Amino acid sequence: MRVLIFFASTGGGHKRAAAALKEYIENESPDNVVSAVDGLRLTGKVYNKFICGGYTTLAKKMPGFYGKIYRNSDKKSKLNNLCNSLNKSKGGHLLPTIEKFKPDVIISCHAFITTMLGDLKMHGKISAEIIALVTDFAAHYTYIAEGVEHYVVSSDRMVNDFKEKYKIAERRVHKFGIPVFSRFSEPADKNELLKKLGLKTEVKTVLFMAGSFGVSEVLDFYKDISAKTKNCQFVVITGNNERLYSSFQSEINENTILLKFIGNVEDYMHCADLIITKPGGLTVSESITCSLPMAIYSAFPGQEADNAEYLSSVGAAVTLDKNPGDEINDLINDSDRLKAMSDNCKKIYPGNASKLICELAHSITEHKV
Repeated sequence: MRVLIFFASTGGGHKRAAAALKEYIENESPDNVVSAVDGLRLTGKVYNKFICGGYTTLAKKMPGFYGKIYRNSDKKSKLNNLCNSLNKSKGGHLLPTIEKFKPDVIISCHAFITTMLGDLKMHGKISAEIIALVTDFAAHYTYIAEGVEHYVVSSDRMVNDFKEKYKIAERRVHKFGIPVFSRFSEPADKNELLKKLGLKTEVKTVLFMAGSFGVSEVLDFYKDISAKTKNCQFVVITGNNERLYSSFQSEINENTILLKFIGNVEDYMHCADLIITKPGGLTVSESITCSLPMAIYSAFPGQEADNAEYLSSVGAAVTLDKNPGDEINDLINDSDRLKAMSDNCKKIYPGNASKLICELAHSITEHKV
């Protein structure tokens, strides 16, 4: 089976989902050949920078405006028509890669690429069936494209929205979840991991994913929480944000471990009692897979706000306000509430998304034969 996966670099989530899916399908059978490609990069530097850079700029510097654009494009509108026309005009840039690879199945991890692929399919330029992966916990109209045979979503609510709001036949919508690396679902001994990572076993552990926040905002946030939270230790991960890491160095207390980018975040998720994070689709999917309760802060209007609303509604997360210290202290010292949130993560976890998507791809290939 030959599978071509397209992603985009509008944030790290699309790329991580593609990488997790690629790893699983390659390991599933030596006969599987998989390639993961940044589809927006193929469209040229200008368009790629416009889309990726535009998202970052609007979401961080003009979140209210971004939220209005996001809502307005979630329906038939002039804005949505313009967006679709622009993306369709760029679809031809994907063709050389598709023709060279000769895929049996194409998987898209980004809405704009889904539009390009659907248009190519409608014009008879590609024959492979298309699976569109929605990497958030809410449906959106930009994912809907003629020519796309299958949609992978993460909740019953999304299945219903695709059916009722977007008029997509239910048989084409699959509640498989968002692919994460298999190591997030592997069993782990919590106490052994705590010892291995140099953490205490006798107090609760809060994992703080800080890299996506603004420097001044996140430092004030950390100070309030660390000052008010008792019987707790913190792990703060700043990722590749060097400025943030340097700023944290002079602020952390004796109960905090500060880390940059790490390759074993799943170990920290497995041994943590709570994660404080922005609600990006991949980070929360990894947390759900680890049955890790979430405290969500600073969600951008748009898909992050939708993710936060969904996770709060199913009892897997709480949404923090501007003075979160008291709330985190109450939550981390309420073992019954943490257990209930962890159990709710288990209830909404559909299973191994990569495995289910791989099985769908196999069924498509077998049907073609």
